[in-house]
Amino acid sequence: MGTRTSRKDLRKEVPERVFPWHLTMGSPIHKWGAILLVGSGFAFFLTSARIRVVPPTPWATHKATVIHVTDDAEGRTLTLRAREGGPFPSRFDPAAWLGATALERAAFAGTRWTPPPYVPELRKLPNEVTPQVKLAAKGEPVLPKLRPLAEVAPPAAMLRPTPELYPLSGIAAAALPHALPPFDDVVDAALTAEPWSFLVRLDAAGTVQDCVSLGGGDETGPPPLEAWLRRVSFNPDPSIPSRWIVVGIGFTNQPADGSVTR
Repeated sequence: MGTRTSRKDLRKEVPERVFPWHLTMGSPIHKWGAILLVGSGFAFFLTSARIRVVPPTPWATHKATVIHVTDDAEGRTLTLRAREGGPFPSRFDPAAWLGATALERAAFAGTRWTPPPYVPELRKLPNEVTPQVKLAAKGEPVLPKLRPLAEVAPPAAMLRPTPELYPLSGIAAAALPHALPPFDDVVDAALTAEPWSFLVRLDAAGTVQDCVSLGGGDETGPPPLEAWLRRVSFNPDPSIPSRWIVVGIGFTNQPADGSVTR
């Protein structure tokens, strides 16, 4: 077994960069001075600090008093005192006074005035003959007559979907062409499922030079719809040799005989 090293020898071998946490055996003046300084400061703050504790304000309880009086002499007296001494004094109503009728009769007798009797005036009946109202038979319901429709809608077989332009950007609604070329291709459900939008390049004469579909992930729209848009003639603008517009194409039901209602 090795020899045991004492703590005193270990403290001697500690490097100088290590802080000495152990208590030194020096003069106790510094120790007692620090204790005296801290104690005097604590006593000063303890005696000078004043903490004021304010008791909480009690909340006023919501309460009321109800007095129930009976219909007797004492109850009527209390009711009269409450009306006269309350915040809303009652107003005297002469008509409710029991002696008002006797006073009125005494006044009429003193003046010897008698009120004239009330004679209602009869009005003459009009000379017009009262129209006879036809009574319904017992057990039979009376239903109003249906008015005929002023405008008869065309049958569904005579209508067909027709493309129609509406402005999106670069052109106003009033500048759209009123006369559109006929659409001779078959309009299926995939063509009318959603509205189509095209980026169109026009020349000075209003002729379509290029058109790019803006719907979906492909730049080319349906070939029948793109071919129909290239045949549309827009209003000419000689001041602008080339211009870009964005138009939308939707489908509306129009008569199949060629007449267009706008």
